[in-house]
Amino acid sequence: MPLWIIYHPPSAFTSPETKRSLANEITKIYTGVGLPPFYVNVFFRPMEPADCFVGGEERPSSEKPSFIRLTMEHIARTFPNKEAADKFMGRVDEVLKPYIADQGFDWEYSILETSRDLWKVNGLVPPMTGTKAEQMWFKENKPLEFEKADGGLA
Repeated sequence: MPLWIIYHPPSAFTSPETKRSLANEITKIYTGVGLPPFYVNVFFRPMEPADCFVGGEERPSSEKPSFIRLTMEHIARTFPNKEAADKFMGRVDEVLKPYIADQGFDWEYSILETSRDLWKVNGLVPPMTGTKAEQMWFKENKPLEFEKADGGLA
């Protein structure tokens, strides 16, 4: 499951429409490679300038623009190699550019890949990649009970 947490100043992402638009663009990154849409979580966390320090300096400051920090956790899939990771990060850069870079913010992100073995959805161990059960989860856009064999868990 991709989990994105976007730490941002109150001057960014000021409308529900902007948040929804970015969340939809982020979701498309993952549904384009077969993840069910409901796997994608995007949380916006506004932070007051006095709560954000970069290099010991409050951001924004009189000399520097506001700063946005994004963290991503990947559980459902991990990158098979550096080329795949680079391609993904290029796509992330494309999606974020109009919302962050083009708005004049400084920004940074990182991706953490964690063990799939420590993940459940509604108490269910998610089906394995490309299985009949995962395809059902994608189609229905929600977690559903499934036979272990259909989820590649037998």
